[in-house]
Order: sequence, then structure tokens, then C-alpha cells
Amino acid sequence: MEQKTISPLKEAFQNVREQQNIDLILPVLLTSDLYIITAETEPGVFDYFYTKSPNPERFCVTLAENESTLASVKWPKRKMTGRELLVDLPDEIEIIITYEDGGDYITREHLQWYRKQLA
Repeated sequence: MEQKTISPLKEAFQNVREQQNIDLILPVLLTSDLYIITAETEPGVFDYFYTKSPNPERFCVTLAENESTLASVKWPKRKMTGRELLVDLPDEIEIIITYEDGGDYITREHLQWYRKQLA
């Protein structure tokens, strides 16, 4: 039986749940190569594609560590590191990380905490 390889972010989230320590995500997020769904706002100009967050009063971006996870999404994708994303993403926007078999969610409060750790 072939064993699936678990992605670094998914493994970090599993560790977070076991150890109840959200700080375990930051080092992995910073070095991860991510594929973020974008939208062309005008010819040749791309911005993040925002969708409703799990908190319906908020918005998020959707991303994956493997571009193939987003293959069914017809919108363009932008590749960047987690560090680049933390610096570039507007403060009020949250993150949904998708995997082949599920996903994880990072709230804007956690993202703000991570940004303070970088300062």
C-alpha cells in the first residue's frame, strides 16, 4: 500500500492540534512555497481573489502548497512564499490552506500575531 506524503503545513497543523500551540505554524509558513488564487483586475494586473471566510463577516484567500490541489480552479494562481504572503496580504484578510483531503484556516488575529513576531 502506497503511503501518502504529508505536506509540511498540514503536518504543522497536526502538531498544533496535538500541542495546542499555534506558534508552530509560523516557521513552516514562512518557508513554504504557496500557490494563491488570484484575479485579473485589469489586463495584466492581478490581485488576490477573495472569498467568504469560515467567519461569514470576513474574507480570505485560498492557497495550497501544491498547485495540483487547485487544478480544478480556473482562476490564475500566483506562487509566493509564506513570508511574502504575510508581508503583502492586507491585515483584515484571512487564509484558507487547501489539501487534497481537507484544509486549514488561519484567522486574521493569528496572522497579526505572526506579523508581530517578524517585526
